[in-house]
Amino acid sequence: MRVRGALAVGAGLTGFAMLVPARAAAQILPAQPARYELTTEAADARALWVNPAGLARLPEASIGADLTADRFFPGGGQVSQYSLSLAGRGVAASWLHERLPSGRPLNVYAVGVGLGDEQFSAGVTRRWFGGLATGGAWDIAARVSTPDATQLSLVARNVGSPRLADSTYWATLVPGALVYLLRGAVQLGAEWEVAPHSWRSIGYRGGGSVVLGKGFALSLLADLGPGFKRRALAVALSFDAPRSRLGAFALASGAANEVDAVGLAGALVTRAPTRRR
Repeated sequence: MRVRGALAVGAGLTGFAMLVPARAAAQILPAQPARYELTTEAADARALWVNPAGLARLPEASIGADLTADRFFPGGGQVSQYSLSLAGRGVAASWLHERLPSGRPLNVYAVGVGLGDEQFSAGVTRRWFGGLATGGAWDIAARVSTPDATQLSLVARNVGSPRLADSTYWATLVPGALVYLLRGAVQLGAEWEVAPHSWRSIGYRGGGSVVLGKGFALSLLADLGPGFKRRALAVALSFDAPRSRLGAFALASGAANEVDAVGLAGALVTRAPTRRR
């Protein structure tokens, strides 16, 4: 029944995305979590920016922040983005500030909610823009676990937003899947981003993570263009402690030895006690 419900939600999201205006605005740079997390991986406050259905997956309260630096041109790195977030009981809110080379600022305010459990969840994020752009956008998502624990997700992203000052972005659908190997020690996943009005591929992302032990995990994510040409390669290291979470990532969009973006993230966390069955 849960799988049938997920298929119904997926069909609804697809139809909704095809009915709304095809062009939609988004922030100039992806939020930091979207640079190294797949839609099927997000399960804490970072899901607000990646897949809001993930907000229902991890019962915790948190307050977090992240900081990203980008190299916009050779020898020209700068702090490009920072954000603050609050989350608890499946609800999250965040403020994100972008600093572009032109000096024009962009503020993004986001509120999201996820409902459901580990088998099936759905969520929505509402974003408002200020500064370089005005107006807002929606992300609407569903995520389901199959009986063999495979994760399936579908996200309708950037729905209903007005244009930015000098660029527009297609509203897209992002279906994804993830499998667990070696009793969950290894995760492998992939997703496809497509413009639903014409079914034109925007790109593909694939990667996975490995649990290293003692709270550490290593992730690798490849971002590919429509012709499967590599656009970026991201590596992330995370550390989860009982009351905190730390992470760092690096991204290369050109040669593998040329780092174009780096970032740090951290959160203070209070987790709900595990229920005994």
